[in-house]
Amino acid sequence: MKYKRIIPLFLLKGKRLVKGVQFGNFVDVGDPLSQAMIYDAQGADEIVIVDIEASRQNRLIDGNLIHAMIRKTRLPIAVGGGIRTVEDGRSCFRAGADKIVINTHAVLNPELVSSLAGEFGRQAVVVSIDVRRDTAGVYIPHVFSGSRAVDRPLDEVVDTFVEQGAGEIILTVIDREGTLSGFEDPLYAEIRTRIPVPLIASGGAGCYDDMARLFHTVDVDACALGTMLTLRDYDIVRIKAYLTGEKISVRDS
Repeated sequence: MKYKRIIPLFLLKGKRLVKGVQFGNFVDVGDPLSQAMIYDAQGADEIVIVDIEASRQNRLIDGNLIHAMIRKTRLPIAVGGGIRTVEDGRSCFRAGADKIVINTHAVLNPELVSSLAGEFGRQAVVVSIDVRRDTAGVYIPHVFSGSRAVDRPLDEVVDTFVEQGAGEIILTVIDREGTLSGFEDPLYAEIRTRIPVPLIASGGAGCYDDMARLFHTVDVDACALGTMLTLRDYDIVRIKAYLTGEKISVRDS
């Protein structure tokens, strides 16, 4: 049976967990290690943790934090932030990461995906793509935490990553991120037809029905949740119970 995954998404500034709206106006919402322990106890399927300043500051996510999470939780952890070389990826795996997440440097240098997949296996390489809609309704890929547009069509970017060996794709709609307004379902439906690898929807989850509708209508493999878990009265136990009631297969919490 193919289970749908519920994945807390951690955005970091340094060593602190932050939340914002449309990749801006970030506020500190706590200690990532404490939150990881809570989500582990609630039955999260894995955690994606990304340092949103690492690429702009030309550094790598803090390996000590990764190691602390591995020691305190049983969850698989996918780690991103500043990974630009095979050695950066190796550093993350040495710290205890189960997967690595690449975004900015994958878009700027797609061969990085191939190099990482060749070294660590494609199952361990997750590519994250951030998009904004322009005035014509076209989804434009962005890098450096949504601050810079890329002059390449989204379809081409997605196809390239799959060809280079991405094992999973996280697709975040920046316009929806932190708004609690629901997922951009038609976009995920379109991308699903293009790729054979798992697709993770990110950006906009605000209630149970947002996830149930997406899982029922689009064959996404997982939902990544941030603001909904942090700033609203939801927890993973109740989310999974609701989805089970909606005949959506999830792992027991």
